[in-house]
Amino acid sequence: MTIAYYIASPTWGGGEQYVFDLARHMKARYDAQPFFLFPTHSDPDMIARFAQIGEATIFPYAGKVWRFCPFAGRKLAQLLDAHQTDILHINSRHIYFLAAWARRHAEHPFRLIATQHLARPAKRGALWRWIYRQIDVLICVSQLVRETYLRSLKEDGCFKDVQVLYNSIPVSKEEVREPKPTFTTPHLLFHGRICREKGIEPLMQALSKVSDLPFRMTFAGKIAEHDKALWNRLLSSSSARDKINYIGFCEDIRSMMRTCHIGLSPSLAREAGSLSLIEDMSMGLAIITSSSGSQPEIIRHGQNGLLCPPNDPQALADALRSLLTDPALTHRLGQQAQEDFYAQYAYDDFLKKMYHLYTHTETC
Repeated sequence: MTIAYYIASPTWGGGEQYVFDLARHMKARYDAQPFFLFPTHSDPDMIARFAQIGEATIFPYAGKVWRFCPFAGRKLAQLLDAHQTDILHINSRHIYFLAAWARRHAEHPFRLIATQHLARPAKRGALWRWIYRQIDVLICVSQLVRETYLRSLKEDGCFKDVQVLYNSIPVSKEEVREPKPTFTTPHLLFHGRICREKGIEPLMQALSKVSDLPFRMTFAGKIAEHDKALWNRLLSSSSARDKINYIGFCEDIRSMMRTCHIGLSPSLAREAGSLSLIEDMSMGLAIITSSSGSQPEIIRHGQNGLLCPPNDPQALADALRSLLTDPALTHRLGQQAQEDFYAQYAYDDFLKKMYHLYTHTETC
């Protein structure tokens, strides 16, 4: 089985991690051969990383000018035919039309799978209804995504099949067997894109409010170019700045997470399916997150984490104080989160479900 993945974003993010993990594990488990398509302005380092597990190809007809161009769709069909593609998995509606056109005109038939990672309404109109009918399975990464995406489509049968399949992270139990360090100085972690929409402003304000308590705070991830000035201002003005450590993008984030007690995801955006949240669960961190998106589908307040209103520094500070001063509560929340991950979101189960969607088998 040959699976083509179109990588819509020019830079690394949660969606790219999702595809990278999926492709390499489908190859290892089911001998599925991946190849990857990238827009012309993609980060060379990201392309090189994908090229370690499959062929990486620039597809030059995927920009805005080509988005609804039949010529570009035929070019995509020719490329997929050349690779004898069985599955085309797309993760951005920017290429929906090209993928649908290619499906109708490819000589080698392939199954078209689309994952919707964002909580936003579906496009409407006759052309979009035609596009939706070409998609074999629409995967929504949360109930929030499904409800938001389909709400505007009053016509039944736009999609042949719609499935909710929560994101997962390939973490084995062997990776998390090492015990956490003592709680004498609790270690807090934020990992992911460091930008305004991920809630760094209220988080930094909350850290200042609990600076009288002992803790270490690590930020891991790339600072968004347009928010570097904001980050520098927040850090320089924080009364907790001596407790904060920024390490940049971390290749081996799991090693860092093994030393941490509390994971922070105070996003302001409507998170559709946060990978960092799932990863924190898998590693047994006590989670503090905002209730701004699909998080309440996964985090049960007071049972496997704490939920706070978005953009509320005081609520974040109160939640932090409750964990920093109560090691037993922190341990209980982290342990329950980890148990929930393996019971409901384990990667083996995710991979089996995805394989069945790819192959159109009836049992999951």
